[in-house]
Amino acid sequence: RAALERAIAVWRGAERHFRVAVGDVGRPVADRLRWLPRAEREYWEAVIQRTGFLADTLRFLALSLDENGRPIPIANTDPAMLLLLEPVGLDRTLELAGPIMQPYPWGLFVDDLGPLVANDTYASRDVWERFRRDPYHSPTVVWGRDVNALLAGLAKQIAAATASSRADVAPLRDALQRTVTAVDRSGLRHAELWSYRIENGRLLPVRYGTSSDVQLWSLTDLAVQFWLDRIAKP
Repeated sequence: RAALERAIAVWRGAERHFRVAVGDVGRPVADRLRWLPRAEREYWEAVIQRTGFLADTLRFLALSLDENGRPIPIANTDPAMLLLLEPVGLDRTLELAGPIMQPYPWGLFVDDLGPLVANDTYASRDVWERFRRDPYHSPTVVWGRDVNALLAGLAKQIAAATASSRADVAPLRDALQRTVTAVDRSGLRHAELWSYRIENGRLLPVRYGTSSDVQLWSLTDLAVQFWLDRIAKP
Protein backbone atom coordinates (compact mmCIF):
# COMPACT_ATOMS: atom_id res chain seq x y z
CA ARG A 1 0.00 0.00 0.00
CA ALA A 2 2.84 2.41 0.83
CA ALA A 3 4.34 1.90 -2.63
CA LEU A 4 0.98 2.61 -4.22
CA GLU A 5 0.53 5.78 -2.18
CA ARG A 6 4.00 6.97 -3.24
CA ALA A 7 3.16 6.30 -6.87
CA ILE A 8 -0.07 8.28 -6.53
CA ALA A 9 1.80 11.18 -4.95
CA VAL A 10 4.42 11.19 -7.70
CA TRP A 11 1.80 11.12 -10.46
CA ARG A 12 -0.19 13.92 -8.88
CA GLY A 13 2.96 15.97 -8.60
CA ALA A 14 3.67 15.38 -12.29
CA GLU A 15 0.68 17.47 -13.30
CA ARG A 16 2.82 20.61 -13.33
CA HIS A 17 4.70 19.24 -16.34
CA PHE A 18 1.47 19.01 -18.36
CA ARG A 19 0.18 22.53 -17.77
CA VAL A 20 -0.27 24.72 -20.84
CA ALA A 21 -1.24 28.39 -20.89
CA VAL A 22 -2.19 30.21 -24.10
CA GLY A 23 -2.45 33.96 -23.57
CA ASP A 24 -3.84 34.83 -27.00
CA VAL A 25 -5.85 32.08 -28.66
CA GLY A 26 -6.65 34.23 -31.69
CA ARG A 27 -3.43 33.71 -33.63
CA PRO A 28 -3.16 29.90 -33.35
CA VAL A 29 -6.88 29.53 -34.04
CA ALA A 30 -6.57 31.68 -37.17
CA ASP A 31 -3.60 29.60 -38.37
CA ARG A 32 -5.51 26.38 -37.78
CA LEU A 33 -8.62 27.62 -39.59
CA ARG A 34 -6.61 28.67 -42.65
CA TRP A 35 -5.44 25.07 -42.90
CA LEU A 36 -9.00 23.68 -43.04
CA PRO A 37 -11.14 23.15 -46.15
CA ARG A 38 -13.17 26.22 -47.03
CA ALA A 39 -16.56 24.95 -45.81
CA GLU A 40 -15.18 24.02 -42.39
CA ARG A 41 -13.19 27.24 -42.10
CA GLU A 42 -16.21 29.38 -42.85
CA TYR A 43 -18.38 27.48 -40.39
CA TRP A 44 -15.94 27.91 -37.49
CA GLU A 45 -15.32 31.54 -38.39
CA ALA A 46 -19.06 32.06 -38.04
CA VAL A 47 -18.93 30.43 -34.60
CA ILE A 48 -16.21 32.88 -33.57
CA GLN A 49 -18.24 35.83 -34.83
CA ARG A 50 -21.23 34.62 -32.86
CA THR A 51 -19.48 33.82 -29.57
CA GLY A 52 -16.38 36.03 -29.57
CA PHE A 53 -12.92 34.86 -28.57
CA LEU A 54 -11.94 33.91 -25.05
CA ALA A 55 -10.75 37.06 -23.30
CA ASP A 56 -8.67 35.33 -20.61
CA THR A 57 -5.72 32.99 -20.85
CA LEU A 58 -6.69 29.46 -21.85
CA ARG A 59 -5.21 26.93 -19.42
CA PHE A 60 -5.38 23.18 -19.92
CA LEU A 61 -3.50 19.95 -19.27
CA ALA A 62 -1.62 18.67 -22.30
CA LEU A 63 -2.42 15.28 -23.72
CA SER A 64 1.16 14.04 -23.26
CA LEU A 65 4.82 15.02 -23.10
CA ASP A 66 7.36 14.81 -25.90
CA GLU A 67 10.71 13.03 -25.71
CA ASN A 68 12.22 16.07 -24.01
CA GLY A 69 9.56 16.23 -21.32
CA ARG A 70 7.77 19.22 -22.84
CA PRO A 71 3.97 19.26 -23.04
CA ILE A 72 2.43 18.51 -26.41
CA PRO A 73 -0.25 21.22 -26.36
CA ILE A 74 -3.34 19.26 -27.30
CA ALA A 75 -6.38 20.14 -25.21
CA ASN A 76 -8.40 17.03 -24.39
CA THR A 77 -11.21 15.51 -22.34
CA ASP A 78 -8.97 13.30 -20.17
CA PRO A 79 -9.08 15.71 -17.17
CA ALA A 80 -12.76 14.80 -16.78
CA MET A 81 -11.52 11.50 -15.35
CA LEU A 82 -10.06 13.37 -12.38
CA LEU A 83 -13.54 14.53 -11.44
CA LEU A 84 -14.55 10.92 -10.88
CA LEU A 85 -11.93 10.12 -8.26
CA GLU A 86 -12.79 12.32 -5.29
CA PRO A 87 -14.29 15.70 -4.39
CA VAL A 88 -11.91 18.39 -5.62
CA GLY A 89 -13.83 21.57 -4.81
CA LEU A 90 -15.59 24.10 -6.99
CA ASP A 91 -12.52 26.01 -8.19
CA ARG A 92 -10.63 22.88 -9.18
CA THR A 93 -13.67 21.46 -10.95
CA LEU A 94 -14.03 24.64 -12.99
CA GLU A 95 -10.30 24.57 -13.76
CA LEU A 96 -10.50 21.02 -15.12
CA ALA A 97 -13.82 21.34 -16.93
CA GLY A 98 -13.32 24.90 -18.18
CA PRO A 99 -11.30 24.11 -21.34
CA ILE A 100 -13.72 21.31 -22.21
CA MET A 101 -16.70 23.66 -22.03
CA GLN A 102 -15.05 26.47 -24.01
CA PRO A 103 -16.39 26.63 -27.58
CA TYR A 104 -14.44 25.01 -30.36
CA PRO A 105 -12.31 26.09 -32.27
CA TRP A 106 -10.30 27.22 -29.22
CA GLY A 107 -11.89 24.91 -26.64
CA LEU A 108 -13.58 21.54 -27.09
CA PHE A 109 -17.31 22.13 -26.91
CA VAL A 110 -19.57 22.02 -29.97
CA ASP A 111 -23.26 22.83 -29.68
CA ASP A 112 -25.60 20.05 -30.88
CA LEU A 113 -22.68 17.61 -30.88
CA GLY A 114 -20.85 17.51 -27.53
CA PRO A 115 -17.25 17.93 -26.34
CA LEU A 116 -14.67 16.91 -28.91
CA VAL A 117 -12.11 14.48 -27.58
CA ALA A 118 -9.17 16.74 -28.50
CA ASN A 119 -8.15 20.10 -29.94
CA ASP A 120 -4.78 20.25 -31.68
CA THR A 121 -4.97 23.97 -32.55
CA TYR A 122 -2.00 24.80 -30.31
CA ALA A 123 0.19 21.95 -31.56
CA SER A 124 2.40 21.79 -34.64
CA ARG A 125 1.26 21.33 -38.21
CA ASP A 126 2.77 17.84 -38.11
CA VAL A 127 0.28 16.94 -35.37
CA TRP A 128 -2.56 18.35 -37.48
CA GLU A 129 -1.51 16.14 -40.37
CA ARG A 130 -1.30 13.05 -38.18
CA PHE A 131 -4.82 13.57 -36.90
CA ARG A 132 -6.05 14.11 -40.45
CA ARG A 133 -4.62 10.73 -41.45
CA ASP A 134 -6.02 9.00 -38.36
CA PRO A 135 -9.16 10.80 -37.12
CA TYR A 136 -10.14 8.15 -34.55
CA HIS A 137 -8.90 10.32 -31.65
CA SER A 138 -8.91 13.60 -33.53
CA PRO A 139 -10.59 17.00 -33.08
CA THR A 140 -13.45 15.76 -35.27
CA VAL A 141 -14.92 13.14 -32.92
CA VAL A 142 -16.84 12.93 -29.66
CA TRP A 143 -16.30 9.84 -27.52
CA GLY A 144 -19.30 8.48 -25.61
CA ARG A 145 -17.04 7.17 -22.86
CA ASP A 146 -15.52 10.60 -22.28
CA VAL A 147 -18.96 12.23 -22.33
CA ASN A 148 -20.07 9.85 -19.58
CA ALA A 149 -16.93 10.56 -17.56
CA LEU A 150 -17.62 14.28 -17.79
CA LEU A 151 -21.30 13.93 -16.88
CA ALA A 152 -20.70 11.60 -13.95
CA GLY A 153 -17.73 13.65 -12.77
CA LEU A 154 -19.64 16.92 -12.81
CA ALA A 155 -22.60 15.32 -11.05
CA LYS A 156 -20.32 13.84 -8.41
CA GLN A 157 -18.68 17.21 -7.76
CA ILE A 158 -22.08 18.92 -7.56
CA ALA A 159 -23.26 16.36 -5.01
CA ALA A 160 -20.11 16.76 -2.93
CA ALA A 161 -20.21 20.56 -2.99
CA THR A 162 -23.90 20.63 -2.09
CA ALA A 163 -23.40 18.27 0.84
CA SER A 164 -20.33 19.96 2.32
CA SER A 165 -20.98 23.67 1.80
CA ARG A 166 -23.22 26.29 0.31
CA ALA A 167 -21.00 26.74 -2.70
CA ASP A 168 -22.67 28.09 -5.81
CA VAL A 169 -22.79 25.07 -8.09
CA ALA A 170 -24.77 26.86 -10.81
CA PRO A 171 -21.75 26.93 -13.19
CA LEU A 172 -21.35 23.17 -12.79
CA ARG A 173 -25.04 22.52 -13.37
CA ASP A 174 -24.87 24.72 -16.44
CA ALA A 175 -21.91 22.74 -17.82
CA LEU A 176 -23.69 19.47 -17.14
CA GLN A 177 -26.93 20.58 -18.77
CA ARG A 178 -25.15 22.02 -21.81
CA THR A 179 -23.43 18.68 -22.31
CA VAL A 180 -26.62 16.65 -21.92
CA THR A 181 -28.45 18.94 -24.35
CA ALA A 182 -25.71 18.93 -26.99
CA VAL A 183 -25.29 15.17 -26.92
CA ASP A 184 -29.03 14.50 -26.99
CA ARG A 185 -29.42 16.83 -29.97
CA SER A 186 -26.73 14.91 -31.82
CA GLY A 187 -29.04 11.89 -31.81
CA LEU A 188 -26.04 9.64 -31.08
CA ARG A 189 -26.12 9.54 -27.30
CA HIS A 190 -25.32 5.84 -26.95
CA ALA A 191 -22.80 5.49 -29.79
CA GLU A 192 -19.17 4.64 -29.15
CA LEU A 193 -18.10 7.82 -30.92
CA TRP A 194 -19.51 10.22 -33.45
CA SER A 195 -18.33 12.98 -35.74
CA TYR A 196 -19.78 15.65 -38.01
CA ARG A 197 -19.78 17.05 -41.50
CA ILE A 198 -20.36 20.61 -42.67
CA GLU A 199 -23.08 20.90 -45.29
CA ASN A 200 -24.58 24.13 -46.62
CA GLY A 201 -23.18 26.06 -43.69
CA ARG A 202 -24.62 23.68 -41.10
CA LEU A 203 -22.94 21.19 -38.78
CA LEU A 204 -24.55 17.75 -39.10
CA PRO A 205 -23.72 15.00 -36.57
CA VAL A 206 -22.77 11.69 -38.19
CA ARG A 207 -21.97 8.24 -36.88
CA TYR A 208 -18.28 7.36 -37.02
CA GLY A 209 -17.75 4.67 -39.62
CA THR A 210 -16.33 1.93 -37.38
CA SER A 211 -18.19 2.77 -34.18
CA SER A 212 -20.13 0.21 -32.16
CA ASP A 213 -23.06 0.95 -29.86
CA VAL A 214 -22.71 -2.01 -27.49
CA GLN A 215 -19.47 -2.21 -25.52
CA LEU A 216 -18.61 -2.93 -21.91
CA TRP A 217 -18.20 0.76 -21.11
CA SER A 218 -21.79 1.31 -22.27
CA LEU A 219 -22.82 0.16 -18.79
CA THR A 220 -21.56 3.53 -17.54
CA ASP A 221 -24.82 4.95 -18.89
CA LEU A 222 -26.40 3.45 -15.77
CA ALA A 223 -23.90 5.20 -13.51
CA VAL A 224 -24.49 8.51 -15.25
CA GLN A 225 -28.24 8.20 -14.83
CA PHE A 226 -27.76 7.34 -11.15
CA TRP A 227 -25.75 10.51 -10.56
CA LEU A 228 -28.11 12.68 -12.59
CA ASP A 229 -31.05 11.38 -10.56
CA ARG A 230 -29.14 11.92 -7.34
CA ILE A 231 -28.51 15.61 -7.97
CA ALA A 232 -31.86 16.35 -9.57
CA LYS A 233 -33.50 19.37 -7.99
CA PRO A 234 -36.67 18.49 -6.05
